[in-house]
Amino acid sequence: MSLNLECQEWINTNKSARLIKTLKKSKQITNNDLASSVYLLQIAPSRCSQSKLACLMSNQFVNIFDQNSLKSIHKFKGFDKSPTTTITEIGFYSKNDDLIFGCSDNGSLRCWDLRQSLSGENLDECINFKTDEEREFLTADINREDNYFIVGTNKNIDNALVYIFDIRMNGKYLHKLTESHSSDVTQVNFHPNTGTKFCSGSLDGLVCLYDLEQEPDNTLKIPLDRNNDEEDETDSDEDPDLMDQVLNADSSIQKIGFLSSKCLEIDQIYAITYTNDLIVWDLQSHDVVYQVKNSNKEVLGQNDSEDQEDEYFFDCFYMRPDFMAICKGNKSGEFKLLNGNDVLCDSLCDLNEASSKRMHRDVIRSSYWNGQNLYTAGEDGFLFKWKLIDKNTKSIDFDDKTKSNKRDLNEDMESDDEDNHFRAQSKRPNKNNNRKGSLNSRKK
Repeated sequence: MSLNLECQEWINTNKSARLIKTLKKSKQITNNDLASSVYLLQIAPSRCSQSKLACLMSNQFVNIFDQNSLKSIHKFKGFDKSPTTTITEIGFYSKNDDLIFGCSDNGSLRCWDLRQSLSGENLDECINFKTDEEREFLTADINREDNYFIVGTNKNIDNALVYIFDIRMNGKYLHKLTESHSSDVTQVNFHPNTGTKFCSGSLDGLVCLYDLEQEPDNTLKIPLDRNNDEEDETDSDEDPDLMDQVLNADSSIQKIGFLSSKCLEIDQIYAITYTNDLIVWDLQSHDVVYQVKNSNKEVLGQNDSEDQEDEYFFDCFYMRPDFMAICKGNKSGEFKLLNGNDVLCDSLCDLNEASSKRMHRDVIRSSYWNGQNLYTAGEDGFLFKWKLIDKNTKSIDFDDKTKSNKRDLNEDMESDDEDNHFRAQSKRPNKNNNRKGSLNSRKK
């Protein structure tokens, strides 16, 4: 099958990117110039309906886009009272596309209602979860029933923590897991098909699997008329017995995610490491069913170590019920979709050729597949919407009736008025622009 990617829509959020690229080449770049550059850190899709995309930007604004047209429909700065606070992750509620949450390095988890009227660029939170400990909240997720949050923290004096919050408990945590990870928790995720199972990945190289229903005292039965004057038993430092399994990736975890295909009864989890390894485990047997090691140059198709360092995995998902796709990019913004089921090095979509005018020019930070289109966001400040095209039959069996409004980036670059498109940051994500400490440093 001969496939290609066609750009459906795109939007530039970084109006100073190309100017910075020019200044870098002339060696006239300053810290103020770099501070004015804005790029995209994360894509968070609405879960109830495929209508919105929330993008976390490096200037700490949250920009809400229409998923079809990529037009900006909402923009706010959630932590306006603390200009030094960094938002580390955002996400939509599962059953309400008007509610969005975000965690930050000041140790708080906040929720906002997009139906509020904006006061300038600020949006007041409707819920705020905090703890008494000095911890950075690095990652968070909500379950499919919208009643539990999980939060992963940095390593402080002792181990890193995983908090479980019940929305009905007025900001107090339900459980604190202290023995799961010995280093920063880089990502947590609830299982998409159940409200009780979740996972956490860490710089210690471990992926931990949990189930709230495993606790003997039944975590799900929470008294709603709790007396505040009584002792809160849920604030115990003792870990509840929620652990189901521990998987070892042998390298610091950058990203984890559940993979499921109901048609084939597939239930898996994948991990991408900071050494650019990709591992997929089966959740029933806990066996490794797929693995790519960065050290295997034959698998990666590399000729030298320098090129090898330039390539990285950034996502993994089932494009069809029986077809797993792996996203691999390089520092120039080019990326490929690999067939994870059959031939590993068979590049399905290569943007080096026909689509070179419509592509990223820098590291891709985040992506999202909605079953019809692929969305990518990167350090060049661009958000792209792609459609997978069969060169022979013009399309694949994905039904997308959205009218295309694609624009040629190359034409815009020739305009003096748009002399500010692309940015040439040629390194992996900087730790100061996303998560703190060693979270964004590659570890062997």
